[in-house]
Amino acid sequence: MWKGKRVGMAAVLAWGLIAGAAGQPVSAREARQVQPPPSVYEEIQIKRQDVTGDGRPDVVTLLGHRFAADSPYYEKLKVMVQDPVAKKTVFFTTPYGGYQPDMAFCDFIGNGTKQILLQAPMGGSGGTSEFYLFGNKDNKPVVLPVPQPLTITGSYQDNYKVPIHIKETNHTTVLDLTDRKKIYDENGVYKDGKLLTPTEVIPNSFSVLTPVDENRDGVCELKGVQRVSGVANADTIAYVESLWKWDKTGWKLQKAEVKKAEM
Repeated sequence: MWKGKRVGMAAVLAWGLIAGAAGQPVSAREARQVQPPPSVYEEIQIKRQDVTGDGRPDVVTLLGHRFAADSPYYEKLKVMVQDPVAKKTVFFTTPYGGYQPDMAFCDFIGNGTKQILLQAPMGGSGGTSEFYLFGNKDNKPVVLPVPQPLTITGSYQDNYKVPIHIKETNHTTVLDLTDRKKIYDENGVYKDGKLLTPTEVIPNSFSVLTPVDENRDGVCELKGVQRVSGVANADTIAYVESLWKWDKTGWKLQKAEVKKAEM
């Protein structure tokens, strides 16, 4: 059971759901019987999960404040955790908003209690999201870190080759982009396989952080996906997938793989 009454600003942290991870839906009326949400916020999602570690389901409500009345963008987000038995409420707030925010639940740190993974898509052509992880640790509500995006570099070479290097693994994968020859030649990037314009790849931050139970032990890892662009942001040439596992105080990279994107 949480003893704390309130938690303030969270640190900045694509997500997905494993089977059964989303929690049971709770009616808005039932949630309000514990405590009404702040009046300037609207209810986006309400779930029932034990996230306080007392063995009893809590009511977890995702709240958002729209940028404008008709805007799909929520400029402010809160997660409200209500303990119906103890009559206690804790709020987690995020420094950034997003479009269509969503919650997933799983035990990521191996303490036998589920944490709350919040995804807030940022919109735009990048397809990236902000991620936040809230939970209970040592009988206190805490804001936990999420994995940081991999450091990805690469530059175009002659003959439509692009080596993609991942700093964290010190591994390089060479992409063959010959299938884009016509487009690149027409746009002055190449001529007959000769590179005309020096071009660096453009790595993006995570578009996805998905809970996955790799070992089927009830403790979830996080699978990340980062998009890599080529000569322009819309020119997606690869996706870098990574797998992360919690190790005592933070996330440890298990593996990473570069996958060429289809045109």
